[in-house]
Amino acid sequence: MPTGNTGRAESSPPTRRVVSVVELLAAHDGALTSAEIADTLGLSRSTMGAILGTLEETGWVQRLPDLGYEPGPALLVLGGRLRDRLRDHDRLEAELRRLAERVGCGAALTSIAGSEVIFVAVAGGPGLIPAGIEAGTRIPLRPPAGAAVLAHAGLPAQRAWLQQAPPERRAEFEQVLETVRALGYCAWGLDAASLPTLRVLAEVVDHLSDRPADKALRERVLALLATIGGAAHSRADLDSDRALPISYLTVPVLDGDRVAMEVQIGPLSAAVGAAERAEYVRETVSAARRIATAG
Repeated sequence: MPTGNTGRAESSPPTRRVVSVVELLAAHDGALTSAEIADTLGLSRSTMGAILGTLEETGWVQRLPDLGYEPGPALLVLGGRLRDRLRDHDRLEAELRRLAERVGCGAALTSIAGSEVIFVAVAGGPGLIPAGIEAGTRIPLRPPAGAAVLAHAGLPAQRAWLQQAPPERRAEFEQVLETVRALGYCAWGLDAASLPTLRVLAEVVDHLSDRPADKALRERVLALLATIGGAAHSRADLDSDRALPISYLTVPVLDGDRVAMEVQIGPLSAAVGAAERAEYVRETVSAARRIATAG
C-alpha cells in the first residue's frame, strides 16, 4: 500500500522566523533595513539582528552600503538549481488547466507540509476552486483537507488527522479514508443552503488577499472556508445510480509507493448523475496520473 510522508515533526518557532525573513526579502521589490523587516514581521530588533547576521554569513542575504538587505548570492544559486523544478511546476499547472477545461469547473493540486495543506497549483473555472485561493495558499491540515493523501498514510498520521475533527464527525471521516482506498477517490455534497455562505467566504478571502495587514484574519477565514465542503458521500452513495450533490471530488496522486499530493475539482452541482460522476472520476484520475509523471 502506498504511504504518504505525513508524520509531523514538532514545529520550531526560531526556524519559522528565519523562513519568514527569507520569504519577505524574496517577495519584496528592493532592499529592506533590519528595522523594516523586524517591524513587518513583528519581531524584536535584537532577534532580527541575530537572524540577519547568520543569513549574511551563509550568503543567503547580503547587506548593502545603505544598511538595507536583499537576497544574497547563495540564495540566487539555489534558485538557479531549482529552475528545472520550476519547469516541472509549469507542467503541473498545464495539466491542471487541462483538467479544469475538461470537467468545466475549478481544479486544485495540493500537498501536505507538516501541519498544513499547501495549494501547489490552481486552475480557474465556474466552481469555487480556486476562488479566494491561489498557489502558495496554506490551510490547516484538518478534516476534510488532505483526505486523499491521509488515506494512504500510516495509522499514526491518520489518527492524528482524525483527532483534528469534531468528535461527532470522526466516524464519517474514517469512512472517507476507507472510501478513498476502495474507490480511488472521495466526494462531498453541499446542500443548497450552504452555497451562499461558501461564496461569501471566498469573496472575503479574495478581498483580504491585497491587505497584508489582515493576513491573520485571511488565514482564519481560509481555515473556515476549508471546512465547508458538505457531508462526505459514502461508498454506497457513490456506487449508486442516483444523482448526488457534488461540491468537491478528490483523487490521490500515486507516485510509486508514495502519495504526496491530491487533485481536487469543485463542480458545486446540486445533482450529478452516475454517468457524469464517472466522467469526473475518469478525468481527475487521468490528470493525477499525468501529474505523477510530470512532477
